[in-house]
Amino acid sequence: MEYIIKTFSKSEIPVTKEQLNQKIIGKSGLVYLDWLDRWLNVSAIEQIIRKSDYEIEKSDKNVGYAREDGAKFVKRFGVWKCAENTKLIVDMNYYRSVAEDDLISEEEYKNQKLIKGKNVKKLLNG
Repeated sequence: MEYIIKTFSKSEIPVTKEQLNQKIIGKSGLVYLDWLDRWLNVSAIEQIIRKSDYEIEKSDKNVGYAREDGAKFVKRFGVWKCAENTKLIVDMNYYRSVAEDDLISEEEYKNQKLIKGKNVKKLLNG
């Protein structure tokens, strides 16, 4: 089985179960990942997840932005969660767009930010 090691610096390292057991699980400090010719500080590991779960998390249909404030969410196992911390479940009373499954894509979110920025410049320039 394959896994992805996610670090606090947002690196993503592919690893097999055997490699995890041999090099990372139960270790501390710096460990050498010979298959990558790289060192890893075990305390820098944020999360280890199955590659299949990682791919689901990364797919476009399971990621969206709230219309209210642009907060990013991921859908995991049918439940919308905060993208920054997937342990947090979304408050459906606060985020109506999430409750109604009416999130916007990353492209729409970026366009919305551009439009708002242009409107502010128009107001300032008169």
